[in-house]
Amino acid sequence: MEGKGLNVGGNIYCALVKMDLQLFAPFAPVILILGGIAAASWLIGAILKMAPVVGTYGEALVKVLSAFGFLVGVLMIVTAVGVVLEQAWDSGTVYLLLVTGLALVLKPLKDIPWAALMGVVIGGLCAGVVFILYPLPETVLGVSAAWVYLAIFLVPALLAYLLFKFIEDLVKLVGLILSSKPVATILGVFCIVQGVLLLLNLSVFTSFVL
Repeated sequence: MEGKGLNVGGNIYCALVKMDLQLFAPFAPVILILGGIAAASWLIGAILKMAPVVGTYGEALVKVLSAFGFLVGVLMIVTAVGVVLEQAWDSGTVYLLLVTGLALVLKPLKDIPWAALMGVVIGGLCAGVVFILYPLPETVLGVSAAWVYLAIFLVPALLAYLLFKFIEDLVKLVGLILSSKPVATILGVFCIVQGVLLLLNLSVFTSFVL
């Protein structure tokens, strides 16, 4: 009975999550436009500088979107999942949301030393577990316990660093490509155009490409 209750509870939770994600699907055009502005913020900001009155407010809005680019990227990825679940719009819109969202998310993440952080965390956890649950005597085989704890920290930390270093370099490479000005600008302009067309019940992918 408990197992069935857990299954029912899990199914209800999954259904609620799915429903929540689907709520983003109708707003895909607006989110595309916001993501496009964030991705191509430097170009749009430069263009708005030429406008005498509107340019000041528009440039401020662009700077805000650029500053919150990571959150906008997360919103685009979540919206892409919602579009898939809702089976709304076209597959090209989904890919555009995902790629641009990934570019915005990876832009700040690519500069974080994930391998070193994971190494410190995993090494610290291993040393902490041994220290708390299996405390060592003052000396182990004539070696001070402090050196043993240090070894327990360093060995897993080094292994974790080597394991995550490849992933970190891969994320950094993808982030450098997607967040570079040429690629980000193309994606941004493409998002804005696609978002406007979706508001007009058109699409670059179905109305012009295919």
